Amino acid sequence: MSFVADELVKWRENPVWYDRINFDEYEKLAAIGYTPKQLAMFYNIPLNDFEWYFNLVGSPLKYHYERGQLIQQAKEGLSMTASAEVGDNVTQAQRLDKLRREVGFKNAINQVFFGDIENV
Repeated sequence: MSFVADELVKWRENPVWYDRINFDEYEKLAAIGYTPKQLAMFYNIPLNDFEWYFNLVGSPLKYHYERGQLIQQAKEGLSMTASAEVGDNVTQAQRLDKLRREVGFKNAINQVFFGDIENV
């Protein structure tokens, strides 16, 4: 069986509830650690609908969710880097090293399991 990108269910048009979402706020909530289920509840969107659109290829919901998490993690990493560079804060240097390992591990897993699927 051959796999063709056109066979994927992709984001084509916005659902009726899409305009309820303030994406700056949405990204901040994702950065705090709220799950997609909790975000659906927060925006008063039926969970099945939200999850369906969240998991579509090219979903802006998933993009902004991951972007919110990335921005927060990057800000923390930059702050840790600045503290670790001075050399006075051993704890920050250890936290930065742990963060680097975690990010590298997640990236490796995503590459193995998903490869270039998001570039379809």
